[in-house]
Amino acid sequence: MPLGVDSFMKKPILIVFLSLFLCLTMSACSSMLMGGSASGTTSLGTDKRTAQQVSDDNAITATIRSRYAQDSTIGAANLSVETYAATVTLKGTVTSFAGRDRAVSIARNTDKVRSVNNQISVNTNNKQ
Repeated sequence: MPLGVDSFMKKPILIVFLSLFLCLTMSACSSMLMGGSASGTTSLGTDKRTAQQVSDDNAITATIRSRYAQDSTIGAANLSVETYAATVTLKGTVTSFAGRDRAVSIARNTDKVRSVNNQISVNTNNKQ
């Protein structure tokens, strides 16, 4: 039985829609992988650090986290430590000004740290 005009016309339309869908899907994935504006974080495609700098930054972060875990003043605090180009960014909340000051001091006194961006907030109403 020969194919009618209707079935012949439906196939190209379906192929066009599938192609368009795949194209849009692939471009969304590639922008996420390459650091598109929707990602909101530093991406691999824009990281200007050398492998040695990345290694040094990772070592700084690990050292600070280890020292925090061992420190009785801030050991239980939930602090985020990020290092980029030897600049340490501290985020989170502590229950005292002494805890915040201690966290900053530990970071500043870690080898190879150039500067500390202190974004730690103090909430004295929530003692743990």
